[in-house]
Amino acid sequence: MKQRKAMTLVEITIGFAILTAISAFFISFMTASSKEITFSSDHFNAVVLSQKISEDLLEEMALNPYGLETLGIDETIKTKHDVVDGSSVFFSFIEDRSEPWGQIEPAKDGMINSSMQPLYNSVKKFKFGVSGSRLAKSGDHEDRNLVACNVDFFWQTQTGKGAYNSSFDLFSPVSAKKVSLGVSLNEAEIDARIPAEVYMRPAQTVGELATAIGENVEAILAVGRISLISRDFINSQFYRDAKERIKGLLAKLSTLPPEETEEMFETRLQLAKTWYELAKVCFQIVSYLEPHFATLQLQGKFDGSSGSGFNPISFQQNLMSVRIIYEYFVGSIVQARYYYYLLLEPDMVALKGNKAQMQIIQRLIDIYRVTAILPVRPQGMSEYRSFLDRVHALSVNRNPFLNRMVNHELKLVGNRKSWLEHYPNLGRIDELVAGKMPGILAFIKARTVGMLTN
Repeated sequence: MKQRKAMTLVEITIGFAILTAISAFFISFMTASSKEITFSSDHFNAVVLSQKISEDLLEEMALNPYGLETLGIDETIKTKHDVVDGSSVFFSFIEDRSEPWGQIEPAKDGMINSSMQPLYNSVKKFKFGVSGSRLAKSGDHEDRNLVACNVDFFWQTQTGKGAYNSSFDLFSPVSAKKVSLGVSLNEAEIDARIPAEVYMRPAQTVGELATAIGENVEAILAVGRISLISRDFINSQFYRDAKERIKGLLAKLSTLPPEETEEMFETRLQLAKTWYELAKVCFQIVSYLEPHFATLQLQGKFDGSSGSGFNPISFQQNLMSVRIIYEYFVGSIVQARYYYYLLLEPDMVALKGNKAQMQIIQRLIDIYRVTAILPVRPQGMSEYRSFLDRVHALSVNRNPFLNRMVNHELKLVGNRKSWLEHYPNLGRIDELVAGKMPGILAFIKARTVGMLTN
């Protein structure tokens, strides 16, 4: 039998059909795979872009609790922005590409434009919207400090539309802190000392003392707590240690040569922290004692020349201690501001970098706000405005988060009432130092002037 050396037409036809089917399947598979790869790539890009916006919102809200307001964001997505060509603040400070170096001008070199390839072609199809609102619109509920944010991305695909959503909550405190010195004080222990140490009746309870001297319990507790807490603080180890630490740091600072920048920075920082901590504790004590003064004044106590069952001379001394504590609060907060401000000198910033500079600026803004409302420092608000102007000049085209925050703050300080409403903790401080302390200080002065002149 002869061996066949060629294929028949039928075999060729069948082979071609099989090849065509395989090719069609391969092309279909490759097309589907290409679409799948493209979709996966787009989805990944949307995730990365969304993460960038999330991180920006986090930084914005950490610096300014009213960051949504400064960005013009509310609870509805009203506008869809392009990622490219400077359509949104979120993608306007991407890269410093031209002189002057160290500054990014959004209209010039900060945006993603056609010169940034292949990035531009990868992201130009995307549009996005951002929304956000506080979980509690008003009031003092803890949910008022939480902001719910949504970031939605949209893009066209070969088969329709792509979409990606990211939802998250940010902590952004705007309600007043619920802090009381009474939480850390053992009031029961202090009250138990009142009969013996303030009224010289060690064998009696406060109730028995009230009956014996014909006085109400509220007034007895007010006098006792004012006396013992102010006296205890002036004689406390914390108070003595703080003064000694400040004295030692000042002595060290006076001997440091200018070239010792590392040691200079650390010494100034420790001075600032010590003064700030002293101011904070002094304020807590005065804040805690204020309602007790209000009780005495409301009841019209001590209008005469003597007290009601206690040693008036000792009480006068304790009143002077309260005044000293308040004056230490005022002086300490100003001193803390001074030494924090020294940390912004160019050699200090060059030593520690921009991150440390930002932390110091944030602390200074908090301190400047307090010194701006002190009645004994009428120039405080102009000092704060001047500081904000300097920070504004520093942040232009360098730090958009800080720049927006400062612009917002400069608008707020023009209306004192609105400004204080925006910062409830500052409003509480203002209520004490501007609203209540002048009357308390006048009361203390009236009760102690005799002791000073006799």
